[in-house]
Amino acid sequence: MSALPLGLRRVLVTGASSGIGHAVVAALLERGAQVVGVARRAELIDRRAVALACDLSDPAARKGLVERARTALGGLDGLVYAAGVVAHQLPGAIDEASLRAQLEVDLVAPLRLGEEALPLLDEGGAMVFVTSTLAERPIVTSAVYSAAKAGLTAVTRSFALAGAARGLRINDVSPGVIDTDMVRGRPAADLERLRRLHPLGRLGTAAEVAAAVLHLLAAPFTTGSTLRVDGGLLTRE
Repeated sequence: MSALPLGLRRVLVTGASSGIGHAVVAALLERGAQVVGVARRAELIDRRAVALACDLSDPAARKGLVERARTALGGLDGLVYAAGVVAHQLPGAIDEASLRAQLEVDLVAPLRLGEEALPLLDEGGAMVFVTSTLAERPIVTSAVYSAAKAGLTAVTRSFALAGAARGLRINDVSPGVIDTDMVRGRPAADLERLRRLHPLGRLGTAAEVAAAVLHLLAAPFTTGSTLRVDGGLLTRE
């Protein structure tokens, strides 16, 4: 483990039971990292990781989560926030529960965990937040989700400044449409339309996003940056 770069040695990953978070956990474990995975259902987390059940929408439940992970691993030098929720609703039909849930999980929770992590991560460690291309290019049904992810990008920049004195590197990864269970459930015509949005002609994979996350965790001179993993989606007019 000591041969691994700082940021990849002992890492807390949220959203660890599925999709991008699950892929990040797997990639870290393959590199030889020690990992704490966090999800609502701990039994779905890779058995090789330390599993912590937590409802990230609950402020009381997530309080002290970083410290618990640090204690479990005997130290902590990486944090990856990959949890997220989305509810596509048209303006005028955005219900209060969906609005609050998305803001809490997609913006408030990562901000609070990042705040807790700033003094607790080992010096020279790293954080990576998973945002979205919808932060830069919203669609008509993504007002709340896009606002939350854009806010998280701003949090990334602010925390990069706050963590610089301790050598902490804080960045975000902005995926395009990724081939996860949630996306695969769409009708075939929708999937084809989503593929055509990407100049590379396909959806991304969770493993490809995970590779970008690991790159940023280890990148020694990159902070306050957004790495797009979007198949060229945002290059389209």
